[in-house]
Amino acid sequence: MSPAVVDIASQEECVPPCLFPASSFAQNEDRTAGISTEELVIEKDLSALRSTLTDNLLDLPTTLQTAWALTLRCFVPSDILCFAYKGEDAVDSAESETPHLVIGRVDNTETLAVCLQRFSERSLSPTLGAPSGYEINLVAEEPSRELCNTSLLFQGLKPSSIELDAQTDLSIGVFQPSSNGLSARIAFRRDVISTSIATSVLHTFSHVVSQILTGPHNREADLCSGLDKGAIQLLTQTVSPAQDRCLHELILDQCRAHPERMAVRSWDGDLTYGELDDLSLRLAHHLVQLGVGPEKFVLSCFEKSTWAIVARLAILRAGGAYISIFATNPPVFLDSVVRRTNPQVLLSEAKFASRFQHLVPNFVSFTPEWLRSLPSGNKSTPCESVRSDNACLVLFTSGSTGQPKGIIQVHQSYGTAIKDYAQNFRLGSDTRYLHFDDYAFDISNLEFLVPLILGGCCCVPPPMKTAEDLAAAINTLDANITFLTPTVAIKLDPADVPGLKTICVGGEPLPKELIRKWETSTTRLVNQFGMGEVAICCAYNDNIQLERGATIGRPATGAIWIVDASTPERLLPLGAVGELVIEGPHLSRRYLDNTAISRTAAGFLQKTPRWMSELHPSRSTARMYRSGDLGRLNHDGTIDYIGRKDTILKLDGCRIDAVEVEHQARKCLSPRDAIVIDLFGAIDGHEDPRLTALLYLDDHPLSIDPIANGEPIIIDAADDHLAQEKVDIIQHNIAQVLPTYMVPTVFLLMSWFPRTASKKTDRKKIRHVGQKYYMAERDKRSKSPYYAMQAQQLPK
Repeated sequence: MSPAVVDIASQEECVPPCLFPASSFAQNEDRTAGISTEELVIEKDLSALRSTLTDNLLDLPTTLQTAWALTLRCFVPSDILCFAYKGEDAVDSAESETPHLVIGRVDNTETLAVCLQRFSERSLSPTLGAPSGYEINLVAEEPSRELCNTSLLFQGLKPSSIELDAQTDLSIGVFQPSSNGLSARIAFRRDVISTSIATSVLHTFSHVVSQILTGPHNREADLCSGLDKGAIQLLTQTVSPAQDRCLHELILDQCRAHPERMAVRSWDGDLTYGELDDLSLRLAHHLVQLGVGPEKFVLSCFEKSTWAIVARLAILRAGGAYISIFATNPPVFLDSVVRRTNPQVLLSEAKFASRFQHLVPNFVSFTPEWLRSLPSGNKSTPCESVRSDNACLVLFTSGSTGQPKGIIQVHQSYGTAIKDYAQNFRLGSDTRYLHFDDYAFDISNLEFLVPLILGGCCCVPPPMKTAEDLAAAINTLDANITFLTPTVAIKLDPADVPGLKTICVGGEPLPKELIRKWETSTTRLVNQFGMGEVAICCAYNDNIQLERGATIGRPATGAIWIVDASTPERLLPLGAVGELVIEGPHLSRRYLDNTAISRTAAGFLQKTPRWMSELHPSRSTARMYRSGDLGRLNHDGTIDYIGRKDTILKLDGCRIDAVEVEHQARKCLSPRDAIVIDLFGAIDGHEDPRLTALLYLDDHPLSIDPIANGEPIIIDAADDHLAQEKVDIIQHNIAQVLPTYMVPTVFLLMSWFPRTASKKTDRKKIRHVGQKYYMAERDKRSKSPYYAMQAQQLPK
């Protein structure tokens, strides 16, 4: 069938770039410039192949195009795909020598038969919103490298070598080496695509073709070949056994073995393990008298201090689970937490009494003097019934359901994760962990539990405002390990902290400037990746390379799988881009409101995918968590982080749901107004990234109709009194219901909002033009004499 001929320029807006990504090369992989090829037999019996095609009313070119589109979809995270195609099926011989650009939408939830139908029809539609594929004839020009960099060749009985033109990095050629078979050959640029990835691509393509030929009806494509399944099986072989002791029991082992050893070194008072044991025991008995026990939640509000550590340990010894809150949390947020957890006790510094004492029946105004006045005679265990599967803490994070998402963690999860964390990070009793994170964030649990379980020391600094303060605290407290976000770590000079052995970073992308800053230092730089639903961390990379900054390393505990972002039932091949699914005993129990899981489709799986039984039969009922994060599994077992499949943002490690912020802001806007929340700036040690709101106000004089092929005008809302009035209202409204870190600090006014071909808000285009404007304005600010001083300020 001859392809429809259209002007590609008229369709450019509908066709996003479809570029096969450059590989993440392992250190020992060949990446010298040049072209390599591999070959694979697809079908030995061509007569059976012809019979299958006839029975299913298929032609071979359509079959090959569909198979290549499904293969390409694994490695290019887009439903709209395009590639160059050249084949013998053209109407005349001259046309067979001309590449055509094949464009189509691939929906991985549909059967192979439906996918084949789309490509066989090749009906031209005005936008790619219609369920059809089509070709664009490029007789006058070659496919643009900006649009695609792969090609498919159908060579028939005349196989020839595959030559890659300047536009192509990878090409698949299908040919008949004899009258009785069908083979495929892949050619690829070694300095762009690794041999291991190319092998996966070739086997995936062959695997999909075989499935089509063995019956495309009523089946979705299995995109993972036998070769890749075998490799993935080996890479996911080990899952740590669950630890069966409570966290406070592990800490008490150290208290009894080394009572004279320093447990807490703090700006407001030090404690030995013996003193920590004594004071936490007194408080634990008091909490039991107030009704604390297993599955009872206790609110806790402390600034960084020795006494926050005592309070946390006491709550665990009483059998309870602690919930750390901010003193600045808005009333609506606190009301949601209290309503859903029903706490009977709140432990807080005395200065917060007026704010919190009305929330619970028993408000404990905590002071060191009051703590030491509690009876010390009772040496019995405060709670005998608490078990390792009981809750130990609850984390509240941004949620898109209109209320904060509560994550219940259990003793077993943290105990297992800490054992692996200590082994992976080579930590022991000499560990001196700096407490940098606020107590309401999940990293603070790592900073609290890891050193005490190992017999090390918690190092608690005073309030810090600058990078100089941070360096001084590390040196004064003799801290030798810390966790910082890249935004903070890049401000720190390695020469200023000579005693720091390990700096862990996470919560944000790892910029090259940060890697360069620490790569020559004696301090070990570790990229640590995780989320609140998983204890301690999911993955770590202690071999950071400048050209592989996106690599988050290997699983820390359990296994990490890469599945199709639309369904966890479809396992993806090595090198494919998909959603990270976490498996292991370090998973939290569940959400507080299991029926109100966020709209992102991330969450705990109700049943284990079928492919688990095939790869690891003994783990056929394993618990698994869909993270919403996108990544790819490399052949060396490491994982590259690609981004999010939803609108979750990470600002200085804080998880922000942009949709929730936009929802609250729209309450202040008219139906014709619009708002998009995003992060602008760069992590480069100068000005911290900012949570930014981009506004379109329909009745504002700046507003105009969209301009074809143009960009909207952008101004800072702070420079416009009409816009600023609206901004003040929006900020006030958001601050009433969401934490401070979710309130945008920059507002940009746009003359119009770009739209996609389907008339939806084009977040990608808005991000592009907004970031360009923001960085240009930042460059202007950098000329201020105060800029360097402000750059050294720590995030608030």
